[in-house]
Amino acid sequence: MGKDHNEYEKEARRIIDRSDYMSVGTSTKSGKPWVAPVLFVHDHAFNLYFLSAVDALHSKNILENDSVSISIFDSHQKIGLSEGIQAEGRAELVEEDSIKKAIELYCKKAFPDSDIKPTGRYVPENYLGASEFRFFRIRLANIYITGEDRRIRVAFSDK
Repeated sequence: MGKDHNEYEKEARRIIDRSDYMSVGTSTKSGKPWVAPVLFVHDHAFNLYFLSAVDALHSKNILENDSVSISIFDSHQKIGLSEGIQAEGRAELVEEDSIKKAIELYCKKAFPDSDIKPTGRYVPENYLGASEFRFFRIRLANIYITGEDRRIRVAFSDK
């Protein structure tokens, strides 16, 4: 007998909370796939954010085709544990209405030490419009957790 849904949701949240990197799968409109590892952060609703060069292949793919897949896992797990998150969703550029939030989340993770402060580089105008680097947001759908009970679908509640 497996866990109840609340336990799966807690496990999915725990995996996302403790992880720094995810693999993001993208593809061109014609279907040519690409996977890239990216540092990510998340908000309370578990939207995922990452910073990337606009000319990176995964960024170009997202701008052409917003369908993405992600995988989050600890590559140092013992063989056979296979604990991780798999999901699909839609990716988009973070625009002016959400850029401060994305920067704040990113800096909190990238500079967790109180002795280390983000530089003046992390201001909204550096990540909007035609900027070389932009923040992307992934709104997750069809989230699955892998592990002892195989692949189980998880829906995050509004906690």
